[in-house]
Amino acid sequence: MKMKSNGLLSDITVLEFGNFVAGPTAGQLLSDLGANVIKIEPPMGEPWRHASPSVPPGESRLFIALNRGKKSVCIDLKSEEGQEVCHRLVSQADAVISNNRKDTSEKLKYDHISLSKINPKLVYVESTAYGSLGDKAAEPGFDLIMQAYTGIMSTENKIYHGAPSAVKSSSYIDYSTGYAMALGVVSGVHQARLTGQGVLLQTSLLAQALSMQAMQVAEIENDLSPAQKWLETKKDNMIKNETPFEDIQEDYISQAGAPQIAQYYRAYKTKNGALALGCLAMHARKRISSLFHLEDVRFDLSKKFSQEELFKIGKEFESKMESKFLKKNTDEWIKFLRSHDIPCEPMQFTEELLDNKQAIKNKYVIELDHKTGGKVRSSGPIFNVSTGNAKLSSAPLLGENTKEVLSSIGYEDSYIEELISKKIIGKNL
Repeated sequence: MKMKSNGLLSDITVLEFGNFVAGPTAGQLLSDLGANVIKIEPPMGEPWRHASPSVPPGESRLFIALNRGKKSVCIDLKSEEGQEVCHRLVSQADAVISNNRKDTSEKLKYDHISLSKINPKLVYVESTAYGSLGDKAAEPGFDLIMQAYTGIMSTENKIYHGAPSAVKSSSYIDYSTGYAMALGVVSGVHQARLTGQGVLLQTSLLAQALSMQAMQVAEIENDLSPAQKWLETKKDNMIKNETPFEDIQEDYISQAGAPQIAQYYRAYKTKNGALALGCLAMHARKRISSLFHLEDVRFDLSKKFSQEELFKIGKEFESKMESKFLKKNTDEWIKFLRSHDIPCEPMQFTEELLDNKQAIKNKYVIELDHKTGGKVRSSGPIFNVSTGNAKLSSAPLLGENTKEVLSSIGYEDSYIEELISKKIIGKNL
């Protein structure tokens, strides 16, 4: 069943039972590095195929964006014959990716227990919403839900109609889970080939959300952060007093983060647009403060300020910075700041990156032919490999590779046609 011949992972075959974002992202990352990724889809196709319908039916922008380079095998896993086909594929695979609920995988017989009996050397990488243990282990979850559950929405400090607003630019918990799952496959296959034994790796959206907030989550004994102290002393009383949520969030934000650097690491409105300023290092902060002829008393390390004092000083300093940036156009500021080695970039919109010279030069934006006859421009692989990149192809049509893959594992053409006629498997016509 080895079908690819280039790329770092060309000797690895992965079956992907992936839906929406996390699982498909993992599969695409592995495919971009040369792995033979076979996406197992139900008769109607993966749900993301229908999220932003295009022509023909069953194709969508969202699906195409996350399924580059894979092969699509369409199997009705509700049937015993379909499960038999699936299990035969598993017997010759190195790894499985699943980001479905456990009750679903168990019902359709592609759970870890079922598949490890078929292939004892199998690497099984599974992502759930809340982890495999605990009262919430069986619950479904989505990026938006996990943003709320893990405090990401509150930390963002964005209010929409009185309630917190999600990070909308990216389903970044889903994406980071996909990255983790891809790492799990590579790590697991390495171990399996050393020991001859398979391995189960389990992760979750909750794990990724916490991992990406590690600096906020960390609690040091006898040295609580201002936000941790706020949680202990103020939050419950504010809720008890029915304080509007936007006021609770504003009070929390005043305690969170690093107020001594907040004004140097944010976006500012200019005369004709906006730009982002990235002065984390002390020398960069001192330089722009000097260039703007602004005094920052916080640079005097001999002085000690309370969190409240830091917040007040920061707000006053921020107001002066905002006034400065409003005096010139974005291009003028970018030229001036870069001439003094100040990290900055003009504000852009995501879609503009399709024509970004820097992204195109590094092949972070690529163009491929799609089987529907059109061109697809999208984000490209995250690695450029010195020994050669895997050959890329666009996302597959539903069931496009069913006959090809089944033939490669020994099925006779006549039996494949019989399964197709019985609608146990599907192929793209």
